[in-house]
Amino acid sequence: MDIQQASHAPWQKMIQQCFLSLYELPDDKITDSDHFQGYDFVFEFSGATIYLLVNTVLMQANKQEVDNAKVREWRKEVVNQLIKRHAQIYQKNDSLIVDRSAATTDKAVYFIGLTSLSINHQDDQSGHSSYAVGYEYGSRFFAEDCVLDLDDEQSILQVFSHQNFVDILNQLVTPSDLTTFLDFHRRQLSSFASFQNESTLLKQFLQSPDFHQRAIRVQEQLINSELIEQVELRLLKAVEPNQTVFADALIAEMQKNTGMWFKLFNSVIERYYEAGTPLPNEQVDILVDESMYTYACLVEKILAYRTMDQDSRWNGYVRHEHSYHVFGRHYLMVFYAQDDSSSLSAENVRLSYKDLLSDINVQLQEPVMDDLFLLGVEFRPCEDSVNTEVYLDIFHQEGSLIDESTQRLYDRLAQLQAQL
Repeated sequence: MDIQQASHAPWQKMIQQCFLSLYELPDDKITDSDHFQGYDFVFEFSGATIYLLVNTVLMQANKQEVDNAKVREWRKEVVNQLIKRHAQIYQKNDSLIVDRSAATTDKAVYFIGLTSLSINHQDDQSGHSSYAVGYEYGSRFFAEDCVLDLDDEQSILQVFSHQNFVDILNQLVTPSDLTTFLDFHRRQLSSFASFQNESTLLKQFLQSPDFHQRAIRVQEQLINSELIEQVELRLLKAVEPNQTVFADALIAEMQKNTGMWFKLFNSVIERYYEAGTPLPNEQVDILVDESMYTYACLVEKILAYRTMDQDSRWNGYVRHEHSYHVFGRHYLMVFYAQDDSSSLSAENVRLSYKDLLSDINVQLQEPVMDDLFLLGVEFRPCEDSVNTEVYLDIFHQEGSLIDESTQRLYDRLAQLQAQL
């Protein structure tokens, strides 16, 4: 048997095919003193930093040498290499460890180890160069074969196989949902909880209160601010015991709607780019770093257009939505009027979106929101079919505090408009 280290090509491909590509730090930023040095990849989200170590190994062996025991031995060797490497790199960053311990920061840090194991059969005449080995780990593996350092929960190396991590990314879709799962996974490791493998743990996570707890907390904050009256009943039902069937159905619907959202969102980015007015990176980051539940709610309101009466479609209408990921983000959804003379026609909204966002800012002063988005929704008939195409416009404004005199002026204008 021979061991050969392979290139980072599989990892680069994985990064390019998911949201991680938006958050990968360039070399000049990775070397900043604020970051741990020596990791293969670094990704910085709005509320978290992920440090990635990868180990791609190609094993040379004859077919008769390969069995379950041998594969387990190879996996142990591959993971131990990662564990040792992480320990060495982490200790070399001791000054940053001290600084982080003394600082008060809300930004979470995760250390991820990814492994890929392939076998090249020296006696294979079929022409295949190598065979990827599919596998997962589970808690028993780390209890018996590769003991992780669990003394400091924040520095735990969370290890996944390449295939398994790609599946996790495909199911969780967004940075916020990924980091919530990483929290869940890290807690299972540090508490010595038993789980068969990472796939079953992911399923358990999606059915657990942990997955929906962020959305419930945001709604509780909105209730305290008197912006909504109650937490959504389906969220409360999804976290009840013995509601796994309901939770599974809700997750499936969320994943389907999230796929629809990203098709719309990607078309917006492409359209703006081709028009020479690309959406600012800061806005793209905010919208990508949402939660699947937020996307699901936005798409539900878009799909509800089919059930609206003709008067609403003709004159246009407005719907409000908020982020279920962070408190302080608000969405104004304007469904463009079919009547070109309406104040809610596509042309008029595109000209007056700043005023509309300013009006929302005035209404959301206690407390002031961080980010306000106006999503313009337009339905157009397809030229070559009976289907309907949906187009989105995206406008953004940061929330701001207004003074008392400006507030009185807005109140007076609202009274005058009500009298017309």
